Amino acid sequence: MTTTEIRIANRLAEIGKVADFVDEVGRRHDLSERVRHDVGIAVDEIISNIIHHSHRDGAEHGILLSLTLHPGELHAEIVDDGPEFDPLAYQAASPSGSVKERTLGGLGLHLVTSLMDNVRYVRMGDSNHLTLIRRTAEDDASERRSEALLSVTVENGATIATIGGRFDSSVARDIRDRLSKRIAAGTTRMLLDLHRLEYISSAGFWSLLAVGREIEATGGRLALCGIEGEAERLFDLSGLSELFTICESRSAGLEALR
Repeated sequence: MTTTEIRIANRLAEIGKVADFVDEVGRRHDLSERVRHDVGIAVDEIISNIIHHSHRDGAEHGILLSLTLHPGELHAEIVDDGPEFDPLAYQAASPSGSVKERTLGGLGLHLVTSLMDNVRYVRMGDSNHLTLIRRTAEDDASERRSEALLSVTVENGATIATIGGRFDSSVARDIRDRLSKRIAAGTTRMLLDLHRLEYISSAGFWSLLAVGREIEATGGRLALCGIEGEAERLFDLSGLSELFTICESRSAGLEALR
């Protein structure tokens, strides 16, 4: 068991140090790009929320991040001296506003719990301890299944990703990772065609939100089309429809991306 730590001040300018730290530790221990990416996003969400919401006194406070490598798992423990707050007990309101909004216990926490395999909270003395757990072993079967459910083409300069079948937790991480690689490679206009979608779980929703945040961060645009039947019902029940640009057809979606 190996533990590495970094301590930062509660300033947004310090978050870059955390991202570099997570990536460096992951590379040192030969963790996959996907594991490093997932843990980096989750840690960023939690520490950003601590900086934004935890302290109201204007003073400088420390935030400690410890990365511990266990057999088959990476544990990221975040410790802060703010008021007691268990984000796992927070009842989030229905998401609203921009895809890239961060709300403590809300959209950000949903993304964290989708990316991680387990999240634990405990109050110890005067400190909050939140532990994020991510498996380090990849599931080849899930990756093969995600490849069968996702097809990507390019039309008029826009990337069209068609997702079909059951978009659930067994494939959500892999599909998100494949779309994220497209964005990292320079995609700035992406249309998600969901006309073949049979079912989408919460993990699928949060994967779409993560992709939306990534492409918005580059100044790009994301649109969805072809949502019908059971998928449409689930989008409506989730309350997430308002977070996306949703078009009735592929042609309308491409027009919305111009």
